[in-house]
Amino acid sequence: GIESSTEIIRKLELTQKRYYTNLKRLIDAGLIEKEDGRYTHTTLGKIFYSLIEVLRNAVEHEDKLSLIDRILKVKNLSAEEAEEIIRVILKDVELMPSGYLTNIFGSTKVIDKWEKTIQEAIWQINKSKKEILFACKHYDIRLMEACLAAAQRRVKVYYLLDKELKISRLSQSFLNFLFTSNGIPRDLSNILKSSLFEVKYANLPQSFLVIDEEYSLIEVLTPIRREYSFAFVFHNKKLSRKLSEAFNELWKNGESM
Repeated sequence: GIESSTEIIRKLELTQKRYYTNLKRLIDAGLIEKEDGRYTHTTLGKIFYSLIEVLRNAVEHEDKLSLIDRILKVKNLSAEEAEEIIRVILKDVELMPSGYLTNIFGSTKVIDKWEKTIQEAIWQINKSKKEILFACKHYDIRLMEACLAAAQRRVKVYYLLDKELKISRLSQSFLNFLFTSNGIPRDLSNILKSSLFEVKYANLPQSFLVIDEEYSLIEVLTPIRREYSFAFVFHNKKLSRKLSEAFNELWKNGESM
């Protein structure tokens, strides 16, 4: 935890204004909290920190991972030969400690393609029964449509959009159409006027999805460009409840449309 802000400002060579601005963003995002005079990670913060450490470790060995990609494209190489070469390349390299993800998340799946992540999210949304908590940094009409369809099945949907999407003409036009147009189907219009589908804006650290407090999906962004890198999917009731608590805190401080 952070015991001395003065020491951290000195080590990071930050101005006080920049330090406290970023600190407030982390607090607002539910990643850190102040307890007994110290700033420490929340449960959500610990999860994101762990994911970032895994990503950072992978970036440090990007050359070896790129070499593995090239090896896997060699057509006349058997699977056994490829595996042996990869073992040699990754000797003494601990990209992800044994049992690391399982210890943190329980049953876990890693998705490294954006389109597959969208498909996974939609598939799980379609199976939802009670509640969907969706914190989304991206605009994708398919995700919105899946959540609206869930609301039509009487599933309660809380849709939290990143504040940066407020300036997106496409997303703003679509939301304005949904919530102001008289030309949409009556059933959908009734859903939007009810409490089954609610939308707010907030500063989001990453996109994440929690369904029925059992299933969770967390997106991991690249550290510099803040673009999609990969996503973790896990079924863990305890951590899903913790993510739900973090979502509720973001929701409480969010801005209504």
